[in-house]
Amino acid sequence: MEAGTKRARRPVHPGVVRSLTSRLRMPLSVLLVTLLLALTGFAGTFPGSSAAHAAATPPDTVSIDVFPTGSPILRPGQPLPVTVRITNSTADSIPAGTIKLYLAKRALTSRSALDSWLKPKDIGDPGDRMLSHPTTTIQPGSTASVKLSVPADAIGLGAANAWGARGIAATLTADGEVLAQGRGTFVWYSGDPVTPVKLAVAMPITAPQSSAGLIPAEELETYTQESGLLSRQLDGVIDRPVAIAIDPMIIASIRILGSSAPPSATEWLSRLSAATNDIFPLSYADADIALQAQAGSKTVLSPISFEWLIDPELFTEAPATPQPTPGTIAPTPGQATTPSPSPTPGEVTPPTSAGLLDWDYTMTDIGWPAAGVVAKNDLDVFAASGLTTTILSGSNVTQSADDPTPNTVLSLGSGRGLATDDAISRALRTAARATTDDEWHEAVAEASSQLAVVSAERPGTARILLATFDRGWPASPNRLGETLDALAALPWQTPATLREARSAPQAATVAFQAQAESAARVDQGRQLLRREAEVGAFATALEDPVRVTGAHRLELLALLSASWADDPAAWQQATAASSAASGALLRSVTVTTKGPINVVGSKVDIPVTLSNALGQAVSVRVQVVPSNGRLVVGNDVEATIDAESARTVKVPVTAAVGNGDVTLRVSLYTPAGTRIDRPAEIAVSVHADWEGLGALIFAAIVVLFFGFGVWRNILRRRREGAASAGAGTEPVAGTGTGTGAATDDVTTPAAEPRG
Repeated sequence: MEAGTKRARRPVHPGVVRSLTSRLRMPLSVLLVTLLLALTGFAGTFPGSSAAHAAATPPDTVSIDVFPTGSPILRPGQPLPVTVRITNSTADSIPAGTIKLYLAKRALTSRSALDSWLKPKDIGDPGDRMLSHPTTTIQPGSTASVKLSVPADAIGLGAANAWGARGIAATLTADGEVLAQGRGTFVWYSGDPVTPVKLAVAMPITAPQSSAGLIPAEELETYTQESGLLSRQLDGVIDRPVAIAIDPMIIASIRILGSSAPPSATEWLSRLSAATNDIFPLSYADADIALQAQAGSKTVLSPISFEWLIDPELFTEAPATPQPTPGTIAPTPGQATTPSPSPTPGEVTPPTSAGLLDWDYTMTDIGWPAAGVVAKNDLDVFAASGLTTTILSGSNVTQSADDPTPNTVLSLGSGRGLATDDAISRALRTAARATTDDEWHEAVAEASSQLAVVSAERPGTARILLATFDRGWPASPNRLGETLDALAALPWQTPATLREARSAPQAATVAFQAQAESAARVDQGRQLLRREAEVGAFATALEDPVRVTGAHRLELLALLSASWADDPAAWQQATAASSAASGALLRSVTVTTKGPINVVGSKVDIPVTLSNALGQAVSVRVQVVPSNGRLVVGNDVEATIDAESARTVKVPVTAAVGNGDVTLRVSLYTPAGTRIDRPAEIAVSVHADWEGLGALIFAAIVVLFFGFGVWRNILRRRREGAASAGAGTEPVAGTGTGTGAATDDVTTPAAEPRG
């Protein structure tokens, strides 16, 4: 209607039904401003669209957003302050024109009606005109915001009109042509008692994705400083009616640093410990539990151990400084003094792996997978891991189009689900991320209208809904707090705890709707799990396998983080780097002998050199298989290789028949029988007959040597015998006259002549 005209509006009709798909969407002007999208960054994450979850404004278009400037609540006798934002994405100037404000002819009595008003299939009838206002020229690529106030009598609503969400529209006309139309909502409320919607709110507190399973001290200091992202998250929700879902990696990362932890981090952890909020854990590193299940894990993964990372020296109390005894006289200069014993650090027991993760949680049986990706079989994996309650996005459930908004609780067979109200959640997220007052007011108005429709569609019947903030980081804790304060000010909304939401009656009209992770994401997840199995099998050969398996599990959990889904290219790079590093680990124990080796005997020991590049000892079993029958290899050889060293083992082989070349295939196995890396090949040249020929030659030499010795001995004896026979026939020298008697001849040596 024209300004100044009064007309009674149609009252809200309770009991009007709406579809679930409408419930999952949030209001949206017909044409959305590009700037809002850039600031919110939600496009493509959830089904449907709204100003709180906007699609990009097409190029070469003119768009309008319209929303209440202040409170989203309009009471009898009050004017309606409105902001109209015009965005010119064309290359031409928009000439001076006219803004016209309209009020929808009918109240928005269901969520489907609300959705249809905000996202019409065509421009259609904007309603009754309330106000007209001239505009100036708008330059190309610029945005103009116009603040208007609609007088109460121009609105035409009074006490006779039932409370509820109402639609407003704004058009821009120039040169007699309607250039654009935008739509928004406010809530008409006369102050009558209403049945409030009980709204439980949950918020994850997480750190940015990385491939590390612990947050370094430098990053913790940055995150927990006054303006750090962890501080912003906690500041916005601490001691408010919001359930906190905390990533246990944050807690463990601070605790494991002991006395070296940044003071801001320990203070942050102390504040979290003292918070009155309900607190439950996410999976470690916020690893996507749906991805784990679809990639083949039978249970939700958790850290193996931190023991090898805990430094006992970081868990000692500072020594007390000795205080002087009262009445002690200070020594005079030059006077000798007896030195006091130096104080020793106090003993503090270092935490265990379980102690690093221990927390006084309100609940520990809640699983929160990524939005809209949970498959049917995933629920069994969650239940097997003790997660009997699963938070599901609205796209993971379905209901009859004829039913009003139900409670958040639904049956999942092996457990129960808590279905989030995506439309309300999107509006709250946009409000929390808003960087301008206009963006914040627009998002809060949408959330207010959604809650008003839910309250009014079934008067007298209280419902418990669940809204969630996403796995992101608010630009300011003030916006988050302001958003929660705005919710608390709504008469048709009251806060509920997550425990209350879990205990609400289950919705009979809601059923689980199976979804799935993308094929590429599941395939990459399977590769990560296969590699972990390979690392685990390899680690059985190590002196301290937990040092390897524990580190790899932390990295795996970090790579499975749900936040990687928003940046698949970066995730691909991170997983490729992890695969390369773990591949090098699996190749760290090798056979370095290359050959060729000559075998010239029937039985020899072949030397095989093994190298260990790891920082700990490795025990292996060496198996050698010949390529043909020229060599027969004995039993496998077991060996232990010290850290960062090499060792040569002897492998016994026996030459069988013939000469020729043989390739020995050398494989290394863990004690449990898992092969390490690929087999190595050693070339061997077999000359088995050389040993027999050499023996014959040697035997011949021995025979000849001894034969020659015997022959020489015979000849010598013969010569000696002949000599003895000749000596017996010669005359014997006598004394002179020959008496016939033999006498001994004595030869007197001649005297030496004297000088």
